[in-house]
Amino acid sequence: MKNMLNRLLKPVKIALTMVSPKLATKFIYFMVFRKRLNLKNPKTINEKVQFLKLYTYNNNQTVTNCIDKYRIREYLKQKELDRLNIKLYGVYDNAEEINWDELPDSFALKCNHGSGYNIMVTDKPKLDIEKTKKQLNKWLKEDYYKLNAEIQYKYIKRKIVIEEYLDGVETYKFYCFNGVPKVMYITSSEIIDGVYHKDSYFDYFDMDFNHLDYKLGIHPNCPGKLEKPNNFEEMKEISRQLSEDFPFVRVDLYLFKGNIYISELTFVPTGGFMTFQDSKILDEWGSWLDISKEIKNKNQK
Repeated sequence: MKNMLNRLLKPVKIALTMVSPKLATKFIYFMVFRKRLNLKNPKTINEKVQFLKLYTYNNNQTVTNCIDKYRIREYLKQKELDRLNIKLYGVYDNAEEINWDELPDSFALKCNHGSGYNIMVTDKPKLDIEKTKKQLNKWLKEDYYKLNAEIQYKYIKRKIVIEEYLDGVETYKFYCFNGVPKVMYITSSEIIDGVYHKDSYFDYFDMDFNHLDYKLGIHPNCPGKLEKPNNFEEMKEISRQLSEDFPFVRVDLYLFKGNIYISELTFVPTGGFMTFQDSKILDEWGSWLDISKEIKNKNQK
């Protein structure tokens, strides 16, 4: 029923976004939470993130570069964090440009302008190249920002990015408030019976690696105990460095064979519609985020 409703609402959300991203955001927010979005005096983390999306991160060149899965490399260079980059095999304007013979047997295909545009290739000889090219070119034609009024994606110059495939990687996602990482969750990605499984579990921790009893949506916790990695303090410091220019951002880092790599910077997690089982978390996180400067700047315009 939920999937059917989402399919029915998709053209409505796209149409509203084309008319007004603000109107579309209010509509989606009401559909998710059954209450009006407060942008005049935002309190919860979702309200504040939606404010930032519409008024601070919209058409912000630094933000655009950072959410671009290719150009984020420029931001890392500015921060002297080039070591976080995954090995790059190529960047292309369309799938017809790709020389498949030059690629290794495993690699990661990505479109740079949205979320979920990924194909993990673990055995190139078994890859249906024509089908893959059609999928990539289809993704390139999509205006990802229109799906949930995520206007921060609008100004990305669309590309196909091919990187090294990191097998069995864990992702550490640090929520940073005014440049300070406060909460992190771990997810796993792995190949099971030939199928790529992303985010197979979620487990939340504070910055002392104490487990937090948080649950986002229906995602399960890890069935076993997760140990603190040896370079956890380094990941925290990287998150501080990458978040210091923004009121709020989630810094997503890969841990692979003891090495840290960048996954992405996420400025509007879950589209700004986070639904924890305990709604008090939304109020608590909202209290951690100070956007008074951004509200003042918006009111002065």
